[in-house]
Amino acid sequence: MIEKPLFTDTRTDEELLQRLLRSKVDAGEILSKIPLDRLDQAHRRELGITQKDFEKLQACIELGRRIHEKKSDYQTVVKISSSSDAIEFCKNHFSRLISDSLQEEFHAVTLDTKNKLIDTHRITVGTLDASLVHPREVFRPAIKDAASSVLLVHNHPSQDATPSREDYAVTDRLTEVGKNIGIDVLDHIVLGKPCKSIREER
Repeated sequence: MIEKPLFTDTRTDEELLQRLLRSKVDAGEILSKIPLDRLDQAHRRELGITQKDFEKLQACIELGRRIHEKKSDYQTVVKISSSSDAIEFCKNHFSRLISDSLQEEFHAVTLDTKNKLIDTHRITVGTLDASLVHPREVFRPAIKDAASSVLLVHNHPSQDATPSREDYAVTDRLTEVGKNIGIDVLDHIVLGKPCKSIREER
């Protein structure tokens, strides 16, 4: 006999949250004060739940994010040969950075000779600065992956993806280094709402 999943699509948000909480707190009351899409940012005291319930809720939210990211891998483009392809890929693969990251992160996406995805690598965390994003750290994983080109990606926590002067400086520096070592910089995508291509913004 095949057991049915414990949680199904027919359950309401309140029912799912109530099933998760052990403390005597009304899930409906929580969601009336805090929207579902802001639960991951709420503090324990704001929610009015116990530390154990709070830790369980945070673990469930993080697990949900990771499941979403894994599933998005199957939905991304197989080949990244244009800025629109790059933006579509980044919207799926880096959705967590777009929605709720509080810090800037710089990533390099490595591509083969046919512009197919090889891997993604986080390079730095913190304010984007040309002196911090060293070409050695960007191209080391690209050389290891035997990549033909790389896609540069970083997020703006403000969600305003308008490229800054520093964004352009980093792009130009890495593009020049890439030419010298034979690895092209395909584009540099700034994550936000909406995401923007530095190639297209010039």
